[in-house]
Amino acid sequence: MRKLRWNIALLVGGSVLLLLLIILGGYNLIMRRWIATNANSSLQASLLSESADDDSSFFYSPEMITVFAEQPDTENDPPLQFYTPKMRSVLEWSEGQAAGTTLKADIGGSSYYVLIADEDMLGTDDTSGGEYENGGYVSMVTVDTGKDNGKAEISVHTGPLPEISRLIGYVDITGELEVIRTINLVFLLAAVVIGMLGSTMGYFIGRKLEQNQLAQKQFFENTSHELKTPLTSIYGYAEGIEKGIITNYPRTGRIIANQTEKMSRLVEEILCMAKLESGTVRLERESVSMPELLQNCLMPFEGTVLSRGLDVSLDLKPMTVSADPDKLEHAVTNLLTNALKYAKTKITVSSGDGKVCIANDCEAISDDTLSHLFERFYTGRAGNTGIGLSLAKELIELHGWRLSAYRTDAGICFEICCANQKASCGKRRK
Repeated sequence: MRKLRWNIALLVGGSVLLLLLIILGGYNLIMRRWIATNANSSLQASLLSESADDDSSFFYSPEMITVFAEQPDTENDPPLQFYTPKMRSVLEWSEGQAAGTTLKADIGGSSYYVLIADEDMLGTDDTSGGEYENGGYVSMVTVDTGKDNGKAEISVHTGPLPEISRLIGYVDITGELEVIRTINLVFLLAAVVIGMLGSTMGYFIGRKLEQNQLAQKQFFENTSHELKTPLTSIYGYAEGIEKGIITNYPRTGRIIANQTEKMSRLVEEILCMAKLESGTVRLERESVSMPELLQNCLMPFEGTVLSRGLDVSLDLKPMTVSADPDKLEHAVTNLLTNALKYAKTKITVSSGDGKVCIANDCEAISDDTLSHLFERFYTGRAGNTGIGLSLAKELIELHGWRLSAYRTDAGICFEICCANQKASCGKRRK
């Protein structure tokens, strides 16, 4: 049975961890596709779309590398384009790569999306920052004039412009991937922690289920024993009558009737609990006088009180509630039965201010027994199943009220607190 707690712990923890990992995988897939789609759109618009003069609507602004067919003739001539180390690394990687398709490149610890446009794909527009004039190339240069204005722009004729052989656009996505990796690490750690918490919760839930299973097993064993005892007694007396051994028929009849009543009451309470569990029980409320109901519930116990010499103290103040009289009487009768069963010398019944108290002077009750007193499948040290108290609690709570038990100087007290009087009821006591 102990395997149940571990199975539930693994099931809950594994399910939570698996769900979070699926979410993490989905997040990675969506974000990487989003980056790839935006990078490709930006590169295509910048290099290959003749109508896309303004690419401000795109998420990325690609950097460009212009590769000319010819370089300057002399070493003294300046280069047509200055290449940064990043541009040189992208340029070297692009050698031999297919043109017209956006490619992902991992270069020197950095990640890029690169698009190469060859001379067949390029339009007539020049992208190198100058313009044609008289067969040559003119660029604007800012110089210091030494006058008040300080600076002026002049045009510099650099001669014929070589043909462009390739235009390379690239987008650096290293930062985005670093952010995704950081989020992955944080999310993974959170998933492990949440999975461990889920396993811990599953472990305690499994342990509680194990305890309930054990309690149910003990409950049914004790219930079977309590049903078997009156049946055995009835069978024994019936057999004695049949064989002519028993001749005191009035006494035998009383014993058989008592045992039958005991068995019938136990079966009825079990069936009532099953109905409450199924939710088929409905209240038929009406105005009920609590003092009158308590006195009616006490009347059947007069013989028990007299035979045991118990002192019954009543303090019944006027109190009217809206309740189902049959079900409320059933609950109160169970509480009185328990109080009379364990009372040494007296019981006290009181009502008023929205609450009903039934107390007796029983043996001292341990904290463990008190905490489990109303549990349906709890079996006490004496082997009692506690069906009556658990059923009483179910019926009281069905009315929307609360039933609690607390120790007194003499013994124990059961207190019923009505819903409309909660402010004066249910205060914690030790």
